[in-house]
Amino acid sequence: MLVADPQVLAALGWNDYFAAQLPLAEQALARSGSTEAQVGQVARVVGVERTGLTVAPQGELSSDQVPVSGKWFRGDESTRPTIGDWVVVDTETGSLLQMLQRRSVIQRINPLGALQLIAANVDAALIVTSCNADFSPERLERYLSVVLEASIEPVLVLTKTDLTDQAGEFEAVLAERFPDVAKVSVNALNRDDVQALMPWCGPGQTLALLGSSGVGKSTLVNTLIGADVQLTAAIREEDAKGRHTTTNRTLHRLPSGGVILDSPGMRELQLAEAEEGLDQLFADVEALALSCRFNDCTHNSEPGCAVAAALASGDLDPERLQSYDSLRAEEARNRESLAQRRNRERAFGKKVRSSMLRKTKGRNGEDE
Repeated sequence: MLVADPQVLAALGWNDYFAAQLPLAEQALARSGSTEAQVGQVARVVGVERTGLTVAPQGELSSDQVPVSGKWFRGDESTRPTIGDWVVVDTETGSLLQMLQRRSVIQRINPLGALQLIAANVDAALIVTSCNADFSPERLERYLSVVLEASIEPVLVLTKTDLTDQAGEFEAVLAERFPDVAKVSVNALNRDDVQALMPWCGPGQTLALLGSSGVGKSTLVNTLIGADVQLTAAIREEDAKGRHTTTNRTLHRLPSGGVILDSPGMRELQLAEAEEGLDQLFADVEALALSCRFNDCTHNSEPGCAVAAALASGDLDPERLQSYDSLRAEEARNRESLAQRRNRERAFGKKVRSSMLRKTKGRNGEDE
């Protein structure tokens, strides 16, 4: 039996996409249950710790703890639950039974070279930057690549407009660099300003906040909610770098009916399998490359190179091409590294399972 009250779960971002999965989830529960009385409850993951998950089962951001058993660690990182996932929990034992299919997932390569999931089932991502020395269009390109890869709507949010008389210059850079991306400029402390974000905060919507430390993400959360639910701290004046006031990813309900996910600032965002995201972000460069005379054109000295012609005519900014080449090379390198890592993990898992099987046969007195 599966417990899932759509009206109650709607407060946590539940929608028709997940509701459509319930029949198959109930069938899977019936097949795996040890008794006919087993009951599974649908919940949303609102926190991830090393030993388990924190879930909200009935529309409230409660602190039900769910241990994560070994079977969830046999696959690669992409198959493990993360914040924003919808899961089925055994109401009697509190154990994790199933994970519903994701609608989207934001991921990166962490500093150790492993895949890290940032958030799942996000509808729109607020990519936050600020009017100070931390402003970096190159970093924004990274965020946009991973968000577009996940088929999530990006929104560039420029904060701290109240602390400078040059906000227009920052806005002009964003308009020129990212003409097709929605942009909002706000004083994150001003409730009237943040009303501009309401189109992405409606009932059933899940927002993710992305950006470096100190750009005002936590302040934005507090203003949207109308209460101090997140700690905030001043940045260092000499370099505009912020402190990690948000140390864990957290999910909060919005008065407008949506939910918002805040995460610690990420100064380093290595791309992980973001080929399609780069295609979208640099669609103009991709189109030029398709017009080159040779399919394997390196855009250096080949005749009939459309990219070189666009550079010469001024139609393509050299810095944009440099960003494109750099991110493409990084993405390809990381994708290959991830594939090799997964192969090693699969081989190790197979070896462990084989060893456990031999031990089991040995205890049962069977021939090996």
